[in-house]
Amino acid sequence: MALAPGVLTRHHAHHYRGFAHTQWRLFEKSGELKPLLYTFRVLLTGIHLMRTRTVQAQLPTLLDEVDSPAYLPDLIAAKADAEHGPLTVVTQELVRSDVEALHRALDEAQESSALPGEPSAYDALHDFVIRVRKSG
Repeated sequence: MALAPGVLTRHHAHHYRGFAHTQWRLFEKSGELKPLLYTFRVLLTGIHLMRTRTVQAQLPTLLDEVDSPAYLPDLIAAKADAEHGPLTVVTQELVRSDVEALHRALDEAQESSALPGEPSAYDALHDFVIRVRKSG
């Protein structure tokens, strides 16, 4: 959508950070791979957005574009075998340390991001939403 670049701001990091916290809490309760991988995906997506001003939410692609723990491909493979399976590839302590490091990387990426503080296409997006609501 042509409006998308005009609505992206560095404040989107808060969304990714919040979702990562929610998924991390789910992982801590369940020990399952699915919320753990969501935690990594949203942190890496947020870092990528802050650095490149583009959204990339495919975890395998992000592994090539953002520094990430070397064991993530193994976690992805383990999830493919058992989506709700437990963490067995690495220790929870290592994962916690890496998630904390990615939170710091997201903070740093947000601070140095070239994304604006406010959307530039707010009025155009508002008009678009009104048109869509009236047409439906």
